Amino acid sequence: MPLSDCRKAAGLMLVALPFALLAPALPAMAAGPSVAELEEQTLKLDQAVQAFKKEALEFNTEAQSIEDDVLVPAHARLSVYLAVKVPGLLLKDVSVSVDNGPAKTHTYTDRDAKAMLSEGHLQRVLRVGVPVGAHRIRISYTGQMVDAKEGAPPVGDTYEAVFDKDQRETTLEFVVKRRTRLSKAGISMTQWRSKK
Repeated sequence: MPLSDCRKAAGLMLVALPFALLAPALPAMAAGPSVAELEEQTLKLDQAVQAFKKEALEFNTEAQSIEDDVLVPAHARLSVYLAVKVPGLLLKDVSVSVDNGPAKTHTYTDRDAKAMLSEGHLQRVLRVGVPVGAHRIRISYTGQMVDAKEGAPPVGDTYEAVFDKDQRETTLEFVVKRRTRLSKAGISMTQWRSKK
C-alpha cells in the first residue's frame, strides 16, 4: 500500500474512532446513565482518543523516516540547517542551492521568523541526495530588523562554500550571526558527518 494511502487510512481511523468507541455506550445512554457513569465514559473515551493520537503520530513519524530513507538514502543524504543568532532579525526568505542547481527558497511568515529567534532553534531548509565528492553550496537570506524604520532596505547576506561529501550522511549547519556586537550580520558554516 502506498504511503499516501496509509496516511489517508490513519486519518480516517482517527475520525472514526470516537464514533466506534461511543457505539456500545449508546443503548446505555438511552436508559439514562448517571452523571458518574457519563464522566467515567467520557474519561475512557478521552484516554482512548489520546492513545490513538499518540499512535497516529508515531506512525506518521516512522512513515516519514521510511519515506526519507527511500527518497534520499543515507549514503547520499545532505541535510542543511539554519539558525539565527541575531536578536531582532526577522527572516523574510532563505534560498539554498547546491552545485549551481535550482535554488530551494523558503519564505517565512512573521510567526515562523519569530520562532527562528528561539534559543537553540534549528530549521532544516534542505534535504537532497548528492554523490560523493566536492560540492559547492550557496545560501542567502533576506530579512528585516524588528526595530527598522518603515521603508528601510532589507538586510541580507550570501555565503558560498565548498564541502566534501563522503559515503556517510552529511549535515551542514548555517548560522546567521554577528562576528562582533557592532558588525553586520553574516553567515557561518559548520559541517557535520554521521559517525556510521
